[in-house]
Amino acid sequence: MRKNYNVSRNNDTEKANKLKLEETIKRVEDKLNQTSNTRSHQQLTDLLTDLQQIQQANCLSILFDQCTIEFPANSVQTGLVEPPFFVNVLSDPFFLDCCITPVQVSASTPCGNVGGVTVNEVKAVGYINYYFNLEFSTFFNEGESNCALVNTLPFSCTGTTCADQVICYASLEDSDPCPDFCNFGVQSVAVLVSDYRAGNKATLTFDVLHLLPECNSQNG
Repeated sequence: MRKNYNVSRNNDTEKANKLKLEETIKRVEDKLNQTSNTRSHQQLTDLLTDLQQIQQANCLSILFDQCTIEFPANSVQTGLVEPPFFVNVLSDPFFLDCCITPVQVSASTPCGNVGGVTVNEVKAVGYINYYFNLEFSTFFNEGESNCALVNTLPFSCTGTTCADQVICYASLEDSDPCPDFCNFGVQSVAVLVSDYRAGNKATLTFDVLHLLPECNSQNG
């Protein structure tokens, strides 16, 4: 059975990620309270459960990014429909690796803080490419029907999220704590954070979240 290490760390990036996670959880909770659609309600409930589990873990196994879709002036039909709050994202974790490094840490134990404890720091390093699209009614129509034809076309968000994230601390006796990032190991979603309308233009901004798998249990 894996030994859990509650390691004391002071990292600005980690603090920023914790704050970002808290903001996202609050945003999902608010949307959940406003949603009556059964399928959407279940999706948001599942997402909220996953985010709360990450929040309670010793290490935040999550990566954040942001992606913006800009609609050119008058490119979409008058009265852009309300964009989705939550979108499943296609991601490619092929270039995400697991890095194991022995480090000395101060560990919190039932008997108090212990200094000079050597454990394996397990990190997700590399990058994740991602992609998602939303469909809207537009006037991109090759001039058909006197330029008045309306087409339903996808508007895409793509990007690359860099990773240098501690996902756990493991015993030196654990031979293989690395998780499998492929084979559906990484769950990626996008959450709407801004829907800005100005005149005949619109800009949608999404937070992109990559939920990383937990470390493996000790083999054998």
